[in-house]
Amino acid sequence: MYQSMYSRLCFDFFPFESTPLPYQQLWCRCFGLFRVKKYDLCIYIVPWAEMIKSKPVWAVMVAHFCQNWGFYTMLTNLPRMLKELANYELQKAGFVGGLPYLMMGCTLVWGGQLADYLRKERNIDTLTVRRRFCVAGFAGQALFLALASVTSSPPFLVAYLSISIGLGGICWAGFSVNHLDLAPQFAGHLMGMSNTLATLPGMVCPLIVGYIVTTGTVAEWNIIFYSTTVVYAIGGAIFWKFASGELQPWAGEQNPFIGELH
Repeated sequence: MYQSMYSRLCFDFFPFESTPLPYQQLWCRCFGLFRVKKYDLCIYIVPWAEMIKSKPVWAVMVAHFCQNWGFYTMLTNLPRMLKELANYELQKAGFVGGLPYLMMGCTLVWGGQLADYLRKERNIDTLTVRRRFCVAGFAGQALFLALASVTSSPPFLVAYLSISIGLGGICWAGFSVNHLDLAPQFAGHLMGMSNTLATLPGMVCPLIVGYIVTTGTVAEWNIIFYSTTVVYAIGGAIFWKFASGELQPWAGEQNPFIGELH
């Protein structure tokens, strides 16, 4: 039992080597792996170059980046927005501040179920579903963010911001599962690449907001709203243009490499 567990751990820990290197052999011998009779090891080579050159992959990555740009902008600044634009006290704005993300959680689940229903029951092709959900999410977020920039009513401001953030779940139902459409066996690698790029707004957006919004005026916040709307538009346009719902040629070939451990 333990032998099997450690051997599986060894194979998972060194997934891209055909023959164990000296330091890997030493690591494995610590657990007595080479006293086992013989192991057949099937390793799949990850086509990193093809992934990086793939337009559909970049469509997903750009959509993920643009979605997170708005998400992190709102996540890190929503309490301040509510205080400076709607005169909500931070101590009393807990529910109001959490409402947009409750809505996003609901649309995320319902959006995914609706997308699967359209593909399976209505026989709508995968690319059409992915495009429409992603672009509808981006367009809806941009629209209500633009409305938030022109309203002078605090209740309407809260409503527009909540709906804008909540519609992000529809967008996720479009691009976030597209990795599985493009390359099922490499979906984890693609998600790692996409999520790495999409994490950058979490570091950059608070700095940009802090640089632009110094006094908390409506004009300063409108710059943030308008720029985020433009980012949403870019994300939707690029995904619509370059996205794919088909298995990619570089993913269709499993690229196996067979080796043995004695």
